[in-house]
Amino acid sequence: MEWIWALVSALVVGIGGWVGIILTSRTALVRGKREGADDFLRLILAGGYETRTRAFKELNRIARPGGIVFVGDSITQDYPVWEYFPDLLVYNRGIGGDTTVGLKKRLEESIFELHPQIVVLLIGTNDLALLKSTPETIAANIRDIVVTIQTRMPECRILLESVYPVIPDGKEPPERDNADICRINALISTVPGVEFVDLHSQLCDDTGKLRTEYTVEGLHINQTGYAMISHELRRRLKP
Repeated sequence: MEWIWALVSALVVGIGGWVGIILTSRTALVRGKREGADDFLRLILAGGYETRTRAFKELNRIARPGGIVFVGDSITQDYPVWEYFPDLLVYNRGIGGDTTVGLKKRLEESIFELHPQIVVLLIGTNDLALLKSTPETIAANIRDIVVTIQTRMPECRILLESVYPVIPDGKEPPERDNADICRINALISTVPGVEFVDLHSQLCDDTGKLRTEYTVEGLHINQTGYAMISHELRRRLKP
């Protein structure tokens, strides 16, 4: 289920990206038959990443500066920010399957070219599943991202979201463990110069798992969840 959802997220590439991702996916299918399902998934994710970053570069040419940019992985990509914040100048720069490592490579087209007043940053959950990174490594990468933004745009406000809880996938060990997620959040909650937004506590149930009413399949957020998240973020989003 996890790889199917990542595949779907990678295929949804936004305006101007369909032709590129279809061709990329066709090429990946041929190679994937040889290299296996895991390698096929990595090829699909890489194709989606490259297609969306190219689309960002094109869209940035007509984008108005001074807005609010949401940056992250598929949880951000799936977030219909324009509908939830129609009165604000918002941009969505999420890419399905992305990690802290991938985000560090695309800060120019995802953030800096937009010259935003506010950055809303949510990243890290895929590092656990795809890169098998430790919470310490993930937190260190997030700190590096924050420092880079602060250095390039010292006047920009950064809203750093906590990594969201999950419903474990049943694997042993799980690809994403809520204890690791809590550890990441504890580490990034002290990052200097940001507004840490603890949505984790709003999203989890009494057992520390993602509330079923907020999720599609245990990882991704449904519209009930996005409505709650938007309510919590709105008061912080006035430039």
